[in-house]
Amino acid sequence: RFTHARRHPILNITRPHPGIDYAAPYGTPVWAVSDGVVEYKGRAGASGNLIRIRHAGGYTSHYAHLSKFAKGLSVGDHVEQKQLIGYVGSTGLSTGPHVCFRVKKDGRYVDPMRIASPAGAPVPADEFMDFQRVRDRLLADLGPGPISLAHEAL
Repeated sequence: RFTHARRHPILNITRPHPGIDYAAPYGTPVWAVSDGVVEYKGRAGASGNLIRIRHAGGYTSHYAHLSKFAKGLSVGDHVEQKQLIGYVGSTGLSTGPHVCFRVKKDGRYVDPMRIASPAGAPVPADEFMDFQRVRDRLLADLGPGPISLAHEAL
């Protein structure tokens, strides 16, 4: 998680971790979060194999510990949202396969989970009934949760 003080699992010292670690099986595809231009692709010390992408609005996204990069991807290339950029790995200072995802805004790290993202397109009206049917089936499959709410105040 994004934090200003985390005990590093290898170095055993407390230091900031300005990103979010997403564990995944080795070799899982990693996609660009938004359209942008590849600024950096290579080894980067503790981050291992790293890709940095410049986006509109002063944002850059960083993908660390990759096992390898997408074939043919080069610095200066334009990438689109959800384009393959690399594969999950454990390069650099890492305890297992994952991607350390970081975002900077105007050169300062920001918590990726607190960035306001644009809303997606609404479900088209002619597909809304199908959406509701699937949603209701999935909710029914989940069943009641482990917590029940009281129906009256004490």
